[in-house]
Amino acid sequence: MAEVTIELRTGPGGFRIRVSLESDPDALPHEHERLHRRLVGELLPGLDLAEDPRPTVEVRRERPAQEPVVG
Repeated sequence: MAEVTIELRTGPGGFRIRVSLESDPDALPHEHERLHRRLVGELLPGLDLAEDPRPTVEVRRERPAQEPVVG
């Protein structure tokens, strides 16, 4: 079963939201990415980073210490 963690922080740099997703062990990378994007879209409706020329939101993809092996 997938697990979502939502972390909210305030600090000198402003307000930060971190949404992490731990997928099912049998989820393929593209399935994980699709689910993660859908969940973030539901959490922050109306957020369209692709169309905003000066986004006030920074998106970073964190890499796990060890990439999962499929196959």
